[in-house]
Amino acid sequence: MQNYKEKLSKLDNDHSNELISNGSKEHAQALLYQFLDKAKESVNITSKSLSIYNDYTIVDALNTALNNGVKIKVLLDNYQNNKITNNIFLDRCLHSENCTIKTYDKPLKSHIITRDDRAFRYCDNPGSNIAVASFNSPDVVKNATETVFGAFFDKQPEYTT
Repeated sequence: MQNYKEKLSKLDNDHSNELISNGSKEHAQALLYQFLDKAKESVNITSKSLSIYNDYTIVDALNTALNNGVKIKVLLDNYQNNKITNNIFLDRCLHSENCTIKTYDKPLKSHIITRDDRAFRYCDNPGSNIAVASFNSPDVVKNATETVFGAFFDKQPEYTT
């Protein structure tokens, strides 16, 4: 696992456009940590349950991002069928002006996370452990930002507890 974290850090520092596999829970958490810890402007997240975010290491990185003024957008899909309880990531977001959480009642066909204007993680089938990521793919991030985190995101209802 340490080798994977070191690889992520190197690829991030090098602004590499290498496409990397990111399917396991541990690999996903390592990437999420890297995204949040190194974010400068924004992190956008689609998720069904935020289950892999419910981790103190991830929340520490979230705190770093929020303390640096990073804007966080979270879109929770299939929300009516999947209420979230006891999630430290969600609780921290709810107490920050820099974090906006919205809900979407239907399941999304894919999940994506973006950081700033270059990095992404994409999972084509949210029920699987198959995902890819890159630290330097501005076209993918621009498309996701315009398609999911722009007007579509703005139209969705705010998360309520």
